[in-house]
Amino acid sequence: MSDARGLPPREAPDSARAGRPAPAPARRRSGALRWAVKIAVSAGLMAFLLGKISLADLAGLVQRMDRGLMLAALGVFFASNVAGWLQWHVLLRASGVELRPAATFRFYFVGLFFNNFLPANIGGDAVKIYDVSRLGASVYQVIAVTLLDRVLGVFSLCLLAIVADLFLIAREPMPYAMYLGVFAACLVPALGFYFFRPLGNWLRRSVLRFRALSMDARATAVIDHLSPFRGRRQLVARLVAYSLGIQALRVWTHVLVGMALGVTMTPRVAAQFFVFVPILSLAMIPPITINGLGIREALGIVLFAAAGIASTDAFALEFITYIISILVSLFGLVFFVLRRGDGARG
Repeated sequence: MSDARGLPPREAPDSARAGRPAPAPARRRSGALRWAVKIAVSAGLMAFLLGKISLADLAGLVQRMDRGLMLAALGVFFASNVAGWLQWHVLLRASGVELRPAATFRFYFVGLFFNNFLPANIGGDAVKIYDVSRLGASVYQVIAVTLLDRVLGVFSLCLLAIVADLFLIAREPMPYAMYLGVFAACLVPALGFYFFRPLGNWLRRSVLRFRALSMDARATAVIDHLSPFRGRRQLVARLVAYSLGIQALRVWTHVLVGMALGVTMTPRVAAQFFVFVPILSLAMIPPITINGLGIREALGIVLFAAAGIASTDAFALEFITYIISILVSLFGLVFFVLRRGDGARG
């Protein structure tokens, strides 16, 4: 017998059996402190970087930028997110969650909006999971689908980076050999879990050891919802190919912004973008700033120096690309304000 969430019944935690209320004020204080630290880190990094670059050069760069290429970058990034929505919608359908495309489109863009303002670029995923699960889908089923969507994105981005890295490593072994090792290491867990069954069994046994807060049952429920995709290799192969296109569009957004700022885009420089942008994406995963603000710009200055891009240009490139992501995500803000809970299932 299981509960309404699809989990087996478990004994209540000791605090619940004893009737002790959850320390909500303490949790709120802890959460507020984490937010304050993340905001402080982002603000500190941005202040430090702005002190290291020429604000006059930055203003001149913005004034001279090619508006047409900037609009093209905005269009390409919007197209990549429309494609990202379709991938998430297909995954939901494949897992048995039947929602109208219009509903998942709204949910996806609402999540995209929150991704830009919550730590580690994952806060929007929680919003999407909530929106879908409140319509009756199992929350663990939606978590599994959203996790798979994320894994496909990282896998495809790293695969593109490896191809570009191999092009560059032939001419300049270091540091591209090191980058190649990072990208390959990111691919191994996904490949191992999908193709090597003992790894999946080991993962299941490992999560069963974490009994606090019913983590063992919760993680097992997510893994159970992921398992059916291991037998659908044609679907997964098509989704990987599709995801490669999505990630290529997102890297190309950076390329177009660079061109708009006057960067000469040779094949070598374009390949460097396909290596450096994935590194930036991986670096923003740890939740130490607000959506990577400050880390993205600082690391961008270091990386793009190898492509001959000056510090001010690299800062502008990454910050403007972030502004583009915010502009596209404003569709989600509109949906969030106007959304209705009825009639989404279809």
